[in-house]
Amino acid sequence: LHNSCSNKMCQVILTKPCSDCGHCLTYSQKQRKDGSYHGAYSCWMYKTHGKEYCASHYITFDTIYELVLIDIQRNLFQYRKNTDKFKSILSRKYQSDSQKQAEQITLEYEQKQKRCEELDKIISRLYEDNVLGRIGDERYESMSQSYELEQVEIKKALPILKSKIDELKRQSDCADNFINVIKKYTIIDKLDAAILNELIDKIVVHHKEQAEDGRTFQQIEIYYRFVGKLGTENELSKAA
Repeated sequence: LHNSCSNKMCQVILTKPCSDCGHCLTYSQKQRKDGSYHGAYSCWMYKTHGKEYCASHYITFDTIYELVLIDIQRNLFQYRKNTDKFKSILSRKYQSDSQKQAEQITLEYEQKQKRCEELDKIISRLYEDNVLGRIGDERYESMSQSYELEQVEIKKALPILKSKIDELKRQSDCADNFINVIKKYTIIDKLDAAILNELIDKIVVHHKEQAEDGRTFQQIEIYYRFVGKLGTENELSKAA
C-alpha cells in the first residue's frame, strides 16, 4: 500500500490533526521519474495560509505508515504474549482514571441538585414573607432575583454534568472495548483503511525539531480507539 495507497487509506490519515493548530493534515503526491509516486502530508493551515499561521508539519506517507504499523504490531505482540496481563494493565490504567473522574463529577452533580432543592424552599419562603409583610417588595425582588438566577445556572449545569458522568461510565469499559477489537487480529503485516478505522482514533503530527547535536527529529503521537495513547512495554509494565 505504500506510495500507491488507496484513497480510503489516505483519507483515514488525512483526518489526523496538526499538533499546533489542530487542523487536518492534507495529502498530496508527486510522480517520480521511474513512474512511482511520492506521497506526503502537511498541515492544511500552512498550505492554505502560509507560515504566518502554522508550520508545515511535513511527513511522508511511507514514514507515517511505517511508524503506525510498528506501533500496532508492538501492541498486538504485547497482547498475544500475555493476554491476561495486558487486559489487567489496561483495566487498571484506564478504568481507574475514568472512575475517579466520574466520582468527582457525581459528587458535584449531587451537590448542585441539593442546592437546587434548597433554592426552591428559599424562594418559596421569601414569597411567603413578602405576602405576610415580613420583608418589603424591593428587598423581596432583589433577593428572589438573585436566588432565581443561581437556580437557572444550576439547572443549566445539571444536564451537562449528567452527560459527563454517562460518558465516563462508558469509558470505564474502554479496556474491554479495545480488547474486543485487537483480539480479532493474529498478525498485522500491512495496513489498510479497515484496520486503521478499527484501531486508531487519531495521529497527532508535530513539527520537526532540531536537537543540540544538529540532528532533526519529529514526534508522532498515536491514539488508539477507546484507550488513547498506549505506552511502551516498560511504561505498561510500570502500570501493572
